[in-house]
Amino acid sequence: MGCSPSGRAINEAELMIGWTRKTVCPFCFHAFALRAMRFRCLAPTCKGREVDPIYADARGTEAVVKGRVLLPGKVGLSGVPYVALCDACKAVSHTKLCPYCHFELPHDVGQVDQRIIAIIGGRATGKTHYIASLITRLQNDVGKNFGFTVRMLGDQTQERWERDFYTPLFVRKTVLQPSRPAQIDPEIKSPLIFRLTFNGGGYRRVLNLSFFDSAGEDMSSLTTMALQNRYITYADGIIFLLDPLQIPSIRQQLATSANFPAADLKASPEYIVGRLRDLFEREHRLRVTQKVKVPIAFTLSKIDTLFALLEPGSEFRHPGNHNGYLDLDDVRSVHSEILTYLSLWLNPNFCNIIHSNFGRYNYFGVSSLGEQPDQNNRLSAISPLRVEDPFLWILQQFGLVRGKKRSSR
Repeated sequence: MGCSPSGRAINEAELMIGWTRKTVCPFCFHAFALRAMRFRCLAPTCKGREVDPIYADARGTEAVVKGRVLLPGKVGLSGVPYVALCDACKAVSHTKLCPYCHFELPHDVGQVDQRIIAIIGGRATGKTHYIASLITRLQNDVGKNFGFTVRMLGDQTQERWERDFYTPLFVRKTVLQPSRPAQIDPEIKSPLIFRLTFNGGGYRRVLNLSFFDSAGEDMSSLTTMALQNRYITYADGIIFLLDPLQIPSIRQQLATSANFPAADLKASPEYIVGRLRDLFEREHRLRVTQKVKVPIAFTLSKIDTLFALLEPGSEFRHPGNHNGYLDLDDVRSVHSEILTYLSLWLNPNFCNIIHSNFGRYNYFGVSSLGEQPDQNNRLSAISPLRVEDPFLWILQQFGLVRGKKRSSR
């Protein structure tokens, strides 16, 4: 028999939950029994601090002295370990670690539903701007409309958010620096972890979301994707940003009106989509006749640069109207419009390839900034357009938000 924090004895059945139930580390993606998790002593005066080679190897960094890694101690009512006692300094630790990589886990690991969302795309597609605008929208209007709150979990997420996303973009109004390849900046392999708490209808549901932002250079080859971006094939949902300014026909039509990134074959939509399919075949041994089942939002970024090419009645001339539920008619209309444009600007074969290789997908279009920066990379205002659409669609695929047609309102 064990003992709960309140002193109540825990029966054998409750203990077995922690012994048999598994979770997946959001950093290295190893599955492990909750009973196998480790803890880290963070007491500043602990004399047991030591080099942690497992932590260093997982991040590709030099080994540094860290707090002592501890075996789990007491278990809670759910049978999940919640505390450990440092054998060096006798301090109590609640800091949980993955036993494989020693990445710090959310404090409620194993007790809260967790999902991984990958934000991927080629170099200069706008992934970092997209994450910044999406989170800000979720924290404000979108969260209010859908009855959920968003907060950051852990010091690392909070620090990265303030330093790399919010302050430079929304305070200084400057263009964000592109993500560096994981081999240069190991921090990029760590997820930004956010908690969504849904309140409404007499129920409360909590979800931890791990967002991964990859450098475009890490998408350039199958080998690099497999080594540096393992999270892609473990993701529960993928938002795949496609850069319209890497499409030759668009570059020709907008020759004098857009600030083009350097042409890059490995950033083109066709190339990146092909690598994604190859990655799933290789990592999941997917047969060529099988479709990828993960929900994927193929999303045309920088839609504000394309206004001169869009029809007057385009859905992208106004924001989406997802007021407490996903407007399925709007989603279908946006999908059809992007499908038409991609078939015209690229070729019909591109869309046929997506249809024949991916089983759960939808097309979207977004603008993370709402305008192009000036020659000094500064912005007069940040006015995101439809950045929440792909995310809400993925939540709807998870069964976390409702989808309704306008006729059934």
